[in-house]
Amino acid sequence: MSAATSLLDDSILYFALRYPSCESLEVLQDEMLHRQCFDPEHVHQVTHISTIAWGRYLFKNMGIKYPKTIIRARDDGSVESDVDLASLPAYIRAMALVDKIESSLSRHAFRVLCMYNAESRAIVKAIKALGQGLDLREITMYPVVVPDLHVQKETVQRAFDVVIRLRQVHWPTGSTCRRTWRFNSTSQQHL
Repeated sequence: MSAATSLLDDSILYFALRYPSCESLEVLQDEMLHRQCFDPEHVHQVTHISTIAWGRYLFKNMGIKYPKTIIRARDDGSVESDVDLASLPAYIRAMALVDKIESSLSRHAFRVLCMYNAESRAIVKAIKALGQGLDLREITMYPVVVPDLHVQKETVQRAFDVVIRLRQVHWPTGSTCRRTWRFNSTSQQHL
């Protein structure tokens, strides 16, 4: 294992094992950056990319169709609309460490960790809104927007515009896309 991979793993494990019981995300990030001296880029990647892996792991056997790509809002002002999630070290390593993380946390704490990301929260909102009648196998998620650490707000908005255009292709009814819902149900349920 390379030194860079080892440092990323340390960041992933530190976050994963402490997030469920932390006072707040800001306090945990501050601790990671200033007291533990983790690389700011690693901390950002863990909170924005590794957390996607854990949410997908939690819902893996429920039939939800996830995209293989994400949309990146880059700090140079560009928007990359087709970034392979499985090519990102923070995602790969989070998946590689998921068994260790799950066995180190209580069931409740592991679920809290897995519910951190927007995809997981959207799924739970859909379940709450539609109840037991929702067949999770009918859900197809949109790619999520993952901003770089120092990205400008305008670039993030352009990345969300890509999601809106994707939604309009699937639901050309003209309804607006709410940012908290980043998926398309094949049964045409408007969430």
